[in-house]
Amino acid sequence: MTIKAEKLLPFAAGLFLSANLYILPFLAASPRVTDLGGLAFGVAFIVLMARRKFPAMALAALGVVGLAPMIWVFFSTLEGQSETLVLSARWLLAMPWAAALLLIQVRESRLQEFALGLVAGSFVNVAVTLLQLFGFENQLMAVGLSSVGANFSEYVSHQVRLPGLHGHHNASSAVTSLVVPAGFYLYYRGRIRLGLLVAGLLGLLLSLNLTSTRGPLVISVVTVFLAGALARRWKLGIVLLAVGVGIILPLLVVYGPPGGWARWRNTEAMQSNANERAESGMGGLELTIEHPQGLGVESSHKQMEEKTGIRSAHNAFLQTALVWSLPFGLLLAVGLALGILAGTGADGGGNLLTRLLAFHLAGLFMFEEHLNNPTFIILTAWLTAAALLARFRTGKFPAG
Repeated sequence: MTIKAEKLLPFAAGLFLSANLYILPFLAASPRVTDLGGLAFGVAFIVLMARRKFPAMALAALGVVGLAPMIWVFFSTLEGQSETLVLSARWLLAMPWAAALLLIQVRESRLQEFALGLVAGSFVNVAVTLLQLFGFENQLMAVGLSSVGANFSEYVSHQVRLPGLHGHHNASSAVTSLVVPAGFYLYYRGRIRLGLLVAGLLGLLLSLNLTSTRGPLVISVVTVFLAGALARRWKLGIVLLAVGVGIILPLLVVYGPPGGWARWRNTEAMQSNANERAESGMGGLELTIEHPQGLGVESSHKQMEEKTGIRSAHNAFLQTALVWSLPFGLLLAVGLALGILAGTGADGGGNLLTRLLAFHLAGLFMFEEHLNNPTFIILTAWLTAAALLARFRTGKFPAG
């Protein structure tokens, strides 16, 4: 690649993973920019393999990650399960993305550009949510920043939970929260100034309030502490703590956390929500044991509703096991765990970014079924394949 492309392509990858535009926004199930990117990377991937310029072990790692979705593409086509087919196909389109990200992580300079793209994309997500607040939904649809499938039907205290760029409040707030692992990585590596990091955090808080979501806030706080511990930049950590106490804490006191203080103090509602998630989680776990081969999207929703009265398992790892198979769900869980504990083999200090991303994703996945979102499918496929590849090369697995 040229020097210009060396910076531009990783940045664009991060930007469009976070700000994933709609190609046909007038369709509820519109293709996304990442789908086109998967096709483009796929062609490049085939060329690299034909020239034998793609490592065999990396190809093996990608094959392990893509095996279950590939099998389900075949069966869902035979059985006419359109939802399962589309979601499984998105996993296959994620494999070329994962291959590209494996090449990006070879140099930390590329990873830094990729992280800058994620940060820029988070700002785009915040801007979209703000524009929805002020009634510019039609204009957003015209440029592919929203679609007719966006969910404006859910409320908290008579306030609509804005769906954001990704069409649902939970998905948009979770993607926006990627500014935390990416932003702190860049800050600790000296690539961005404190002002930009603080702006990103304030934008995230604004987005969380407009979407009334709590899970990404909890995970983001823990990710901040992990970033400080892994980077071992204690002086910078003290500066950030001072900024947090001086700026962000007063804002929380005045305006409250996402959904307002009334929502967080409503113990009855929180207990009901916790009970619902525990019931759906246990029901999902039982179904995965009963059907370790997977059920597909349609059947898993149907059986979850029959068993618990709730379609969602509220957990992305259970979602994966229910749809594609228990071994696949375990593979992703182990892959992210390896990424957190021992890293993904990214070049030099870039391992900090992959460890933070793996931790952040794993935390988000404990709250919602985020593996129906192309952004998280691609990041998970990459981090899992990278963690497996690092183990293939060293032959070592962490003890704990």
